[in-house]
Amino acid sequence: MPEEPKGKGEREFETGKDESWAANMKRTYDEYQQTSLESIKQNQSYVQKILSDAQSHFNTQQAIATQALQNAVETANMVSKQAVRHGDLAIDRQWNVDEVAQLVAQVSTLKDAIAAAVAAAINEALKDKR
Repeated sequence: MPEEPKGKGEREFETGKDESWAANMKRTYDEYQQTSLESIKQNQSYVQKILSDAQSHFNTQQAIATQALQNAVETANMVSKQAVRHGDLAIDRQWNVDEVAQLVAQVSTLKDAIAAAVAAAINEALKDKR
């Protein structure tokens, strides 16, 4: 076995020691970096969820507001139509006398029936007094 020059074995040992120290430092750095990256990913995920929930809530509020506005417009439209109908009916009664009431008043059969009912009531009232 050839003899090694003095100090060469020690130098190889130190080189191995330096390499393992560098590997340890790199591993420690990588682990801290991984932890940091995981934390950043979790924060981003949380922020995305909050933004998504906020957008969903906003969309729901917009839908409710739109529905309320549509209901208000439809109600106003119905009230307006009803007011027009009432106005039309009032004008019709101002210009056109109640035709049905006039026809009934002119029918002699009704007059005779009313007169008979009144006479019967009077006779009944007179019988009770005797």
